[in-house]
Amino acid sequence: MTRTIPIVRWAGGKSRLLGKILPRIPRHRTYVEPFAGGLAVLLAKPRSPVEVVNDLNGDLVSLYRCAQWHLDALCAEIEFMVMSRRNVTDLVAQPGLTELQRAARFLVLNRASFGGNGKTFAVAKASPPPSRANVVQLLRALNARLDKVAVENVPYDRILKLYDSPESFFFLDPPYLASTASHYAGWDQVQMQAFADHVLALRGAWIVTVDDSEFTRQAFRGCQITPVRTQNGAVNRLKCPGATFGELIIQPRPVAQAAAQTAWKPQKTALKPLKKAA
Repeated sequence: MTRTIPIVRWAGGKSRLLGKILPRIPRHRTYVEPFAGGLAVLLAKPRSPVEVVNDLNGDLVSLYRCAQWHLDALCAEIEFMVMSRRNVTDLVAQPGLTELQRAARFLVLNRASFGGNGKTFAVAKASPPPSRANVVQLLRALNARLDKVAVENVPYDRILKLYDSPESFFFLDPPYLASTASHYAGWDQVQMQAFADHVLALRGAWIVTVDDSEFTRQAFRGCQITPVRTQNGAVNRLKCPGATFGELIIQPRPVAQAAAQTAWKPQKTALKPLKKAA
């Protein structure tokens, strides 16, 4: 299987945990991500018969919808944009009038800003600015992978109700407790407890990734909890080399046991990109 790389830089993205998450995914028919973010897990796993991604961030959802249905127009919008400090300043002031303009400018701001925060220009001393050609190539790969994927834009609890079934699998990466990420607000303990209650009531299989805290461990007590440490991508790597933080991979115990026997094997055939319209 040819892996598609996430096109946006997203706080809390799971690219660094793929080696621990993918082997834990059990067999299922319907794959659901209520907190889609950068889509790292969806893009790395084999296709499922039914796939659903959801996020409350309207700009992110617009980008995915435009990449899915208006690929050539989206590529034309960004193809000649220069990655510069002035462009970042101008695009922050005017994020676009149409949905297509907003999607293109959101993507450019994400790629050109520090940590993908969409606000401040990223100064890089050891690497060049993002390549426009590479961004267009990533968009075309994303277009092919999002074929037959439903893209939703509703609260996570509604997604759980709509798509829960014994044949469903949910990958859940919610906002962390007291997170200061620029793309979304962190949760408090009341929100995290409500989330845990919703998840524990699901009929389908699930995996939760969340920050390591005693409160979260208590909220999911009785489940299989695996602590991991990952590199902190939200800090300046020159000033804080080797900075890490603790996370938890949480599963219900019966599913964890079944996953060891029925985890999906990677597909050998590469996905073919959709043909460009004449």
